[in-house]
Amino acid sequence: MWRTPNWIGNDVIHQLTKGRNSPLYVSITLTNGTKLYELYNQFSVGDETNKYRLYLGGPATGTLGDAMLDTGSSDGDLSGMSFSTLDRDTDRWDFNCAVLYGGGGWWFNWCHDAYINGPWSPVYWREPWYPPLKNGSDITETLMMIKPN
Repeated sequence: MWRTPNWIGNDVIHQLTKGRNSPLYVSITLTNGTKLYELYNQFSVGDETNKYRLYLGGPATGTLGDAMLDTGSSDGDLSGMSFSTLDRDTDRWDFNCAVLYGGGGWWFNWCHDAYINGPWSPVYWREPWYPPLKNGSDITETLMMIKPN
């Protein structure tokens, strides 16, 4: 059964993280019950005038592998990227990655290696956390959590 993702919104995330070095904990639960995670040392989101720019710092540790920061390619590094949506194309690709990958908002670069806000349908959700997870059919839950310092 698919659940609708809950978002508190980028304005709230900005208020919770501004002026702080908050760690970000990303968790993905698979259909077989396995929980994978990645922990980033620093996380914050800019305000609306900065297009909710993502600030992410490492090193990252965990069982997922780093698909947001040290991807081995500057095309996959999401730190410094603005939040893209269907009507606000702020990524670096020639096309709108939010439209191309199913309509969810995210900090796309040249699209993504990590996209846990993708469409909650296994048919359409491609590469939620690449390379270990190439489609959403094995995922039952994703979480992004912060711990203010």
